[in-house]
Amino acid sequence: MRHPVKHRAIFAGLLAITSLLCVAPAFAHPDMAVTARVLFDIRAGRLTGIAQLLSFDAATSARLLARVDSDRDGALDPEEADALTTEITTSLGTHGFFTEIRIADRSVALAAPVAADTSMQSGHIVLRMAFAVPQPAMLQDGARLELMLRDRDLTLAFRFARVQPLILRGDQGRCSTAIAPKPDAAYFGGLVTPDVAVLTCR
Repeated sequence: MRHPVKHRAIFAGLLAITSLLCVAPAFAHPDMAVTARVLFDIRAGRLTGIAQLLSFDAATSARLLARVDSDRDGALDPEEADALTTEITTSLGTHGFFTEIRIADRSVALAAPVAADTSMQSGHIVLRMAFAVPQPAMLQDGARLELMLRDRDLTLAFRFARVQPLILRGDQGRCSTAIAPKPDAAYFGGLVTPDVAVLTCR
């Protein structure tokens, strides 16, 4: 999926740190493990965009590559990368991208990404997606945003990256981020407690 020029900037913060996602974490039960980074794009005090960088575990990455690697060279050429991007984003989209967002205690759903691409990094498939916020949300006076990645069936196990899991752009030093466990959102029979990304702005 090619992304328009005006949306390429949303990837800038993520592109600079993609190489840090060298090894995805191991999980005992899920079929697929996904390490995530999230970028919040803030303009004039409003959240206008969210970008996600998702790195799949090595075994899942090998399976995904095999699905599109028509020339069997073990690499993603542009056509193969586009095909894989379309396949993954379409699959994730049927589940709301497994992304749950609340701003000032109001739910916000993500529409289809305005830009997306896929690459191979150190044996891991890395998917980048940029989403426009349909009604830019004002972030000030302690407004709180919560973002959670959760597959209730635990086919996909999401985990925020240990290094730079959350990235702010354009906040002019007015916002801060944190990652915290959310026990009241436990799922899979209460066995899994997800982490939530929290963004607050003054």
